[in-house]
Amino acid sequence: MKKNIFKQYGLYLVIGCMLFTSCEDALDTKIYSDMTPENFFKTEGDIKSGVTGLYVPCTTNWGYSDGGTGSWYNALFNADTNAYLAAGFYSTDEGLAYGEGNVYENFTIGPASGGALNNTYNVIRFVARCTDIINQIAKSPVSDAVKDHYTAEVKTLRAYYMFALLDWFGPVNVKLDPSTLGDNTILPRPDLATYVGYIESDLNDAVASSNFPDKYNGDNANWGHMSKAIAYGIQMKLYLHQKNWNKVKTATEKLMTMGFSLLPNYEDVFNNARNNEQIWAIPSNTASDNYFVTEILPADFKKGYNLNNTPYIRGDEKVFISGWQVYCMRWDFYDTFQNTDKRKKSMLERYTTQSGELKTRTVMRGAIPLKFTNTQFALYGIQKEQPIIRYAEVLLSYAEAENQLNGPTTNAVNAAALVTERANVSIPDAAKAGKQAFDDFLLAERGRELYFEGQRRQDLIRHGKYISGAVSRGKNAQDFNVLYPIPQYVIIESNKIVKQNEGYTN
Repeated sequence: MKKNIFKQYGLYLVIGCMLFTSCEDALDTKIYSDMTPENFFKTEGDIKSGVTGLYVPCTTNWGYSDGGTGSWYNALFNADTNAYLAAGFYSTDEGLAYGEGNVYENFTIGPASGGALNNTYNVIRFVARCTDIINQIAKSPVSDAVKDHYTAEVKTLRAYYMFALLDWFGPVNVKLDPSTLGDNTILPRPDLATYVGYIESDLNDAVASSNFPDKYNGDNANWGHMSKAIAYGIQMKLYLHQKNWNKVKTATEKLMTMGFSLLPNYEDVFNNARNNEQIWAIPSNTASDNYFVTEILPADFKKGYNLNNTPYIRGDEKVFISGWQVYCMRWDFYDTFQNTDKRKKSMLERYTTQSGELKTRTVMRGAIPLKFTNTQFALYGIQKEQPIIRYAEVLLSYAEAENQLNGPTTNAVNAAALVTERANVSIPDAAKAGKQAFDDFLLAERGRELYFEGQRRQDLIRHGKYISGAVSRGKNAQDFNVLYPIPQYVIIESNKIVKQNEGYTN
């Protein structure tokens, strides 16, 4: 139903237009997929237009129509159940989806499940497109400095797409050699070490570039573009995934010298654009809404769109819109927050309905993880950027790496304490007693600090508690469910050259 609404009112994403404030360059109709002397990148503007189109999956808006496949896909950072971001929290101990029979929450997903499987797997095509753009940049007559800048940007974006695929599916047969882009030969999936090496290589090249900007927090026109800080942030995520603690520590220590800091007030992190805690956030504006709050508000919530339940005026039509109540926070998870924890201000355990009825946890399935507490609804969503990597995660990741290497050292405890002290809570003495105790504390604290930011699945898998936690909730989760299945169409079209993940059958 929701998809039909957005299609009806034309809220499709124009390729390259969904991320930035101005879209004029993105509306260029040149096609760069077949490079010839007539259409290759002649100017920096040509390069920027081509690079902008690579960001299509990176939006809070509903999704995009991919001309390469003729299909429509949910964007990675949309809040829909069929998006990459949301599956990172509602298949875990922190959140649940209201819809019955959700295959991710119930661990019943299979190769033919479609939905988020196909949406996320489709970024493999953008890996190939990044490869194409990198090749075209190399052949452009622009200066070496311009080439170096945009090549580093595209390699960072390609690295993230490859990481997202690794996170869900394990190694996949990405195309990184431009000479193979026109070749339909299907290659087997690489081994893990080789694939991780692909991501590492791109990120190492990016951070080595002297022409790649450190960050864009003060630059509205370029906010949301890849930067050197984002490249270090993706390194951090990759090495956490691989439990390469020395390299996690190196990446986080680099980020700790780049001028980022925690905001004094937790709520401001999500309400203030381009703030100094955000390393990578997905911009949102009236042309590209963020639907997170829409997805979690109850349908009978008194203060919803326009904050006072007045109608949204569309032409001559008055439209009353309600929340969709797709997700909530599990009460067991909510109760892990201390009463003094200031982060609880960004969630609700009771609310007043449009008819004036007070609803409390006795009738609510879970708490409302509002997150964005200062909301303005121009259309169906809010105009608030979605955090992907922020400095609090860096501090907690540094603490985890330092603990794994040396135990709960003073440096590890102090880094974590910066996060807890802002929340007005302290680290219990028992958590500092040993490596395992501090590791357990950090997992719990990452959940509280980064709640509903799509991190929880990765964290639980890394700590070996994703499957056991699901089993404790009554799910028939198996060890192989730490990866999702390769979509069935991929296996069929490859004539089984692409092998399915262990535990799944086609």
